[in-house]
Amino acid sequence: MQARIFLRDFEVPCFIGIHDFERGVRQRMRFQFALTVARLVPAADRIELVLDYDYLRQQTLALVAERVFDTQEYLLGKLVDIVFSHPDVLAATVETCKPDVYPDSGGVGCSLSLTREEWQQLRQSGQWWQQ
Repeated sequence: MQARIFLRDFEVPCFIGIHDFERGVRQRMRFQFALTVARLVPAADRIELVLDYDYLRQQTLALVAERVFDTQEYLLGKLVDIVFSHPDVLAATVETCKPDVYPDSGGVGCSLSLTREEWQQLRQSGQWWQQ
């Protein structure tokens, strides 16, 4: 069995981009999170028995509050780190999107899907940035 929870279309203004016209200006970013968790249906109706979505929202908001990112790819990696900071997450797909880049498209972005084991192996091998 695979149990999944998600946070869809989470829009946050971020300082992101490499071009001069992007510097110092917040741009709308849209995030998608789909998390595979060990258990979905709790034994009792209590929030401490489930993965609370607030941790994902709050930590994402804290990450982008004042920090400036050049690339979505780096931001994506930091979001994946947030996801796996919760011990109940077994696997995840995280997506970033800048919806306002081109007038003729719904957005540009990137996505990453991996298991906790894959994430840990990448970190241990030095292939995952750790700053």
